[in-house]
Amino acid sequence: MNLRYSQLGLCIGGLASAVLAVPVYAQEHIAPTVVVTATRQPVKANELLADVTVIDRAQIERAAASNVVDLLSRQPGVQFARNGGPGASVSLYLRGTKPDQTKILVDGVPFNSTALSGSSLQYLSLNNVERIEIVRGAASAIYGADAIGGVINIITRTAEPGLRLDGYAGAGSRDTRQGDLAVSGGDERWRFRLHVNSLNTDGFSSRRGASNRDADDDRYRNEGYGGALSFHPAEGHEVGVSFLEQSGTVQYDSFGGSGNFDDRASFKTSVFNAFVRNRLTSSWSSRLSYGRTDEDRADYSEPAPWDPLGITRRESTNETLSWQNDIALPIGTGLVVVERFEQVARPRETFAEGNVQIDSLGLGWTADLGPHSWQANVRHDDHSRYGDKLTGGVSYGYQLAPDLRASAGVSKAFKSPSLDQLYNVSYGNPDLKPENALNRELGLTWASGNQLVSATYFINTIEDMIGWSGGYANVDKARIRGLTLAYALNVDGWDFAANADFLDAKDRTTGFRLGRRAKQSMNVSATRTIGAWTLGGEWALVGSRYDTNFETNRLGGYGLVNLTARYAIDRDWSVEARADNVFDKQYETARGYGTPGAGVFIGVRYAPR
Repeated sequence: MNLRYSQLGLCIGGLASAVLAVPVYAQEHIAPTVVVTATRQPVKANELLADVTVIDRAQIERAAASNVVDLLSRQPGVQFARNGGPGASVSLYLRGTKPDQTKILVDGVPFNSTALSGSSLQYLSLNNVERIEIVRGAASAIYGADAIGGVINIITRTAEPGLRLDGYAGAGSRDTRQGDLAVSGGDERWRFRLHVNSLNTDGFSSRRGASNRDADDDRYRNEGYGGALSFHPAEGHEVGVSFLEQSGTVQYDSFGGSGNFDDRASFKTSVFNAFVRNRLTSSWSSRLSYGRTDEDRADYSEPAPWDPLGITRRESTNETLSWQNDIALPIGTGLVVVERFEQVARPRETFAEGNVQIDSLGLGWTADLGPHSWQANVRHDDHSRYGDKLTGGVSYGYQLAPDLRASAGVSKAFKSPSLDQLYNVSYGNPDLKPENALNRELGLTWASGNQLVSATYFINTIEDMIGWSGGYANVDKARIRGLTLAYALNVDGWDFAANADFLDAKDRTTGFRLGRRAKQSMNVSATRTIGAWTLGGEWALVGSRYDTNFETNRLGGYGLVNLTARYAIDRDWSVEARADNVFDKQYETARGYGTPGAGVFIGVRYAPR
């Protein structure tokens, strides 16, 4: 790929001494020393300003969640809707924004596809995830297009020196079987990791009240593999490459036809990442990276006169070339990023046209001075279809007391129409304009010893929002206001966490509430360690919603209770169990689609410590 900003890249040293970009998140963990990387630079959590959650590997294992989406759905500011059983399309609503208005990254590589769901997170194996970082709030000034609601970064596991084997195997309700195996090793210079995973389940009927063949269980099969290799020639220098691939089949039910056809889809998704990291001086580090994601999906539905084969194929590829420079300044730190992104959609039978390119330059600065802290970012994106897009953001924090900090921020963001919305031969509209957003927020955080309390109030206004009116059109204007409250406590073997969201998401054109967003939602969890046992429970409450943006098809509120248990056989071996929806609650996240009833899953984990 040829960078439009290659000339600027040649004089990066001169630029770096003037301006740089900043971290934009604050972790909701109690320990202030945890380092996170969701905004491109490693920064201590207690030095950050934005609204962020970091889920580390220990929390992932303790949650015993079956997939990435289930784990994300319990986090502050996140609501979701699933169109059926395991493997079915999932929509995540981060701070009330549309699913495709959240930037999804895997190891920093853009994972958003042409689908309205935004990405295929449901296919990723959770056992290969090291940590997940959720940045809430508009972040286009750092990550460019699609980051109106925020950013979710899935960071996969890498190797450490020494030979290590780890694995997991389990079985549960609905004839679910899961297995994961990985081997890693190396020394101070060379390190590697290889992993394989498999998930099979009979699932359940995707449709409520289905008949004929649609009434049967809809199976799901997902198998994958991947690896990572890195070389550390000297301190501060690293060359690395990583890859993963997941493929399989998912069955679902028709909402038309006879109901006697086995509606299903085959899928394959992959991520490749290669990078070179160098500490050029004591105050300047550089990272050059290339990332690629591929998604291939074929849907098989009942043949019809207008579609005699009943096959719909979609393929998309994202390629990103990025040069990031981190520089220590006399006051604060900064970053300069030169980037090119290209997305291609195929085949021509589905997409009349199928590619877009964006060349970008991002700058910023972050610093602390006494009780004051601030962050400023600006990014210029040159879109191949829409031309120049300039976004910026600024945040300020003030330490009111040793344990109490207040913050405020404002940022702009944009979302360019997807290739599906623009060029789909059946319903695309090439005259669509980008969506533009302005986000403002206020935050208050109190952290003392083993407790943390945070409150964040935000208003996000979105112009030219793309909606459906006999086809895609820029017909909507949205105003999303909300308050997110979070609390965490760690004491005497107890870990307690709670979060609550109060959301007012409306279409300003019609005055109606945006569909599938509840006004109130809450998650409460508690775990207790007693000797070799770790026992936990979760209670999720979601208020009523409407299935559409026209306040039709009301979906009732619901509450789910999940229980977990872990028994440590020894330092390395453990038995884990999870009981989901223990009271067999009947509920809907999307109109007409089924949801899982009560279920149990038991597994054995080998993880050398």
